[in-house]
Amino acid sequence: MIKEGKAVLDIEIPKVVSSKMGVFYNPKMRINRDITIFILSKVSRNLRICDPLGASGIRSLRILLELSNVKELIYNDIDKKACEFFRRMLSLNGLDSAPVKIYCADASYLLGSIRGFDYIDIDPFGSPVGFLQSAIISLNRHGLLAVSATDTSVLSGTYPQVCKRRYGASPLLEAEFYHEIGLRILIKRVIEEGAKLDFAMRPLLAYSHLHYMRAFFIKDIGSKRADAQTEKIGYILFCPSCIFRDRVSLDEIYTTCPICSSRLKLAGPLWIGQILDRDILHQETNLPTISKEALRLLEMLKLESLKTSVGFYTIPALCKKLKIPQPPPLHFLIDLLEGSRTHMHPQGIRTDLEPTEIIRRLSEWSLKSS
Repeated sequence: MIKEGKAVLDIEIPKVVSSKMGVFYNPKMRINRDITIFILSKVSRNLRICDPLGASGIRSLRILLELSNVKELIYNDIDKKACEFFRRMLSLNGLDSAPVKIYCADASYLLGSIRGFDYIDIDPFGSPVGFLQSAIISLNRHGLLAVSATDTSVLSGTYPQVCKRRYGASPLLEAEFYHEIGLRILIKRVIEEGAKLDFAMRPLLAYSHLHYMRAFFIKDIGSKRADAQTEKIGYILFCPSCIFRDRVSLDEIYTTCPICSSRLKLAGPLWIGQILDRDILHQETNLPTISKEALRLLEMLKLESLKTSVGFYTIPALCKKLKIPQPPPLHFLIDLLEGSRTHMHPQGIRTDLEPTEIIRRLSEWSLKSS
């Protein structure tokens, strides 16, 4: 028996968790599901929910057991064994009379044939791209869409050609914040998919953790609202020789670093707006079923949301490029640069200071400490 939150699963976890499991359950994705519970707990209306890639059903079970605002939940998986397993787990968890419908169909077909959901969770193996259009169409106005991507090596730059083909953007592995670049490329892809049909998909919360990237969106309707979102799609310019970086629109792209005159690298197009909604992150997280690890991540995201920067700095990269022999402690550097920690790197710092001001402050500190 496996217990997660209030849910119980009668399942054995193999040494290697993979898509070849009879019924898929990944314990490392608990934080993913914890944050789902946190987000949905902040919604005041009763929700019609779709879990189109249900697998073991652990997400659906937890939603039913831990939230009081569920009007109806539709579980789906194309694998008949998964559907049979989920029926047994409903009974095991005392949910025989819960407002649940079970389907065994292709996820895109299901989303194309049933509409009017307030929350849809797209959590596939690999890329979510193939499910985006049907999910966005199936969502109610002001509904929530959650999207996971486990093809992080593609989004982060290991396979740039695949990223261009799949997401229509160029990643940048050379930048120390390559995971953030990948996350912003994912967000861009969702926004573009909605904008094609005059839907505005506004990012609510996005993060990168372990082997996956995750983003939540609120849907609105109208061409002007969709245009307002696409106007926040742009590019990141990055200098491989110094610490300079900049976010620009297509019309503002330039090629020479204003600090060291090196040729700039370019990533994008990608989302250059905010990825963390301060209002929702600053609400209380007093949910007893959420793990301590998820609470720590939410606390870090809350502090990170106070900064508006695109990209972050790491201590190793700063010391290497500015030729600082003895790296300062992280807490000291956060104070010096008026920054915050970032969840994306253990030695990462997010700050709204301009690169020239960062160089000035660190150079003065280095001279005094030498």
